[in-house]
Amino acid sequence: MKRIILASIILTAAVLSGCRREEIGAGGGQEAGLAMNIVPEGEFTPVPSQDTKAEGDLQNNNDVNEYSVTIINTATQETAGSWDRFADVPTVVTLEPAEYRVEAKSPGDKAVAWAQPKYAGSQTVTVTPGQTQSISITCRITNMMVTVRCTDAFLNEMNEDFTISVTSKDGVLIWEKPAVVAENSGFFDVAPLEIHVKGTRRTGGVINHYASIEQVAAQDHHVLTIDAGETGYMDYTDGISIDYTVNGRVEDIFIEGPSEDPVVDETAVPEVSSASIAEGAADVPVETSTLDITYTTAVEVADGASITLNGEACAASASGSKVTVSLPALTAETAYTLNIPVGAVTRAGAPDAAADAFTLHFTTAAAEQDEPQEPETTAITITATAGIDEPVTYSKAALPSEFNLTVAAPAGIEKYVVNVNSAGLRDLVDMMQMEYSVDLANMNAGEEGFWGALFGITSADVKGKTEVVFQIAGFLSAMPEETNELEVVITDKEGNTITKNLTIIMTA
Repeated sequence: MKRIILASIILTAAVLSGCRREEIGAGGGQEAGLAMNIVPEGEFTPVPSQDTKAEGDLQNNNDVNEYSVTIINTATQETAGSWDRFADVPTVVTLEPAEYRVEAKSPGDKAVAWAQPKYAGSQTVTVTPGQTQSISITCRITNMMVTVRCTDAFLNEMNEDFTISVTSKDGVLIWEKPAVVAENSGFFDVAPLEIHVKGTRRTGGVINHYASIEQVAAQDHHVLTIDAGETGYMDYTDGISIDYTVNGRVEDIFIEGPSEDPVVDETAVPEVSSASIAEGAADVPVETSTLDITYTTAVEVADGASITLNGEACAASASGSKVTVSLPALTAETAYTLNIPVGAVTRAGAPDAAADAFTLHFTTAAAEQDEPQEPETTAITITATAGIDEPVTYSKAALPSEFNLTVAAPAGIEKYVVNVNSAGLRDLVDMMQMEYSVDLANMNAGEEGFWGALFGITSADVKGKTEVVFQIAGFLSAMPEETNELEVVITDKEGNTITKNLTIIMTA
């Protein structure tokens, strides 16, 4: 009978406290041993102040005894062994001689979360009988850290209901005052970030600022410092500063203050820093309808600006440092040149500070080949108890006990947009400091706190569903005595869209 020669892998880990699990030798005979050491490498740049919540966050997930371990046969891609905790791995693991990939990673798999730095690493080793190998798995940081700070000037100037939202494609974290004071840190998988600062000044006035971070990498520590110019002093320092010390990058994002006479660089001329379509890009989808160009300062589009695409005039608008150009319908496999002449874009509030001319070249993708026709799905429908196809009138004294708004989308709901179009309803929305438009299928945390609570839903109750029924009889009682108009725009997962207006005339 043939003797089966097995190889033993001896797994040992060095934990942060400095102690080591006992190494057990390979033993006699034809067994082989593999001594393994798991080492976390790299750290986020510490926040300058000591003993903060952010510094504590850096240590979270960094006990290698809590790392998961997986051993994979590289030839078959089969898992030869896996453990949720390295501390639970047997001292000796018996395997067939072969080449294996040993993977280790820290606990936690959320793309966006509080206090969740991520470490991961792997090492490939060939296990042969009669020999002992040693490997060291280096687990490096794979995500980014965000810390939000507010200066005393900002805290003294703002009411306490301010919010600072940091959003990526994977989700959003919202810092309110208690989280800022506690110096809570958020962690994001690597992706561009958007920052939204909202609040009201104690002396009156609304703050509603946006900024973005496009250049990102694993191990970045983004330190956002929020400042506000004090009313009456006309003093305004940097709005948001981003510290990229880990990767040797420094970038400042300026947010304008509301002061009557803010301090600005009166010599600054806007320059293009990025565009949503790269210069010389090929295979640009013909469905592309807009092109965003970001400048180094807040900008305006001059009246009568002659912005063209292949000689055809294009409308354009500015918001902050971004200019959005509306493109005409594009044709497949066509070369295009966007032209923004000198003077078309100027620094905000300074028409004499004109940006240089800018041109951008790109080519559209080939037309898609027609695929075999599939049976058409049933059309999207939007119905209500009343008020969809023609206005309905109700008296405050005799409201219906039941009123439903129903959407059916056999292909699944991708977007469920509600636009508030009447003045009275907009006043109600203003009281909650919310936007007049919301996508119920893709709400952020703040929107779910208002719209979700109002309708008793979360985005998970809407996204991908084939039918959603909202019971909104209670919402009728909040409608003012006027003509109340809501526009509902539904887009399904196949790109089909339908728009309906719900009109309810409310009387005494």
